[in-house]
Amino acid sequence: MNEPLPLDPGRFQPLTLLPMNPARAALFGANLAGIDPWLRLGYSPAGLARYLSANAQGRQALAVLDGETPAACFSVRPGWLRGPLLELLAVLPQHQGRGLGKKIIRGLADESRCQGQANLWTISSEFNISARGFYHSLGFEENGVLPDLVRLGETEILLRLKLQVV
Repeated sequence: MNEPLPLDPGRFQPLTLLPMNPARAALFGANLAGIDPWLRLGYSPAGLARYLSANAQGRQALAVLDGETPAACFSVRPGWLRGPLLELLAVLPQHQGRGLGKKIIRGLADESRCQGQANLWTISSEFNISARGFYHSLGFEENGVLPDLVRLGETEILLRLKLQVV
């Protein structure tokens, strides 16, 4: 069950989804390392680029374009506790507040639901109040507290969106 989700680009219109490649991974790595939560958690541009470039156990990393401009990226690991785990979702600062994150989440939820998945999971840093508020606004519920998971002294929150299977 570690096959990638068969993401239908039509669910993400008008956004364009592209597979992550080394050039896109380097661009996003450089941008994300300078903003929270990645900045506070100590991620380097090179480390983020390596993560986004790696294709591990069916995990998909995708770049999101708004028109021709890189706007967001996300990484999804399928087959995790009766649904996929959204490992990373990042909307670049200049593209925030336009509903891109909501479109991505709704597209992932629709795809997962159509695949018979019961859940969509993600993890957010406890200090990242805006991300947690974003996920709560889309129906995610907090399901666990994970202290020291990513960095000593920082706590991560496990969030779940229960999906109604169609």
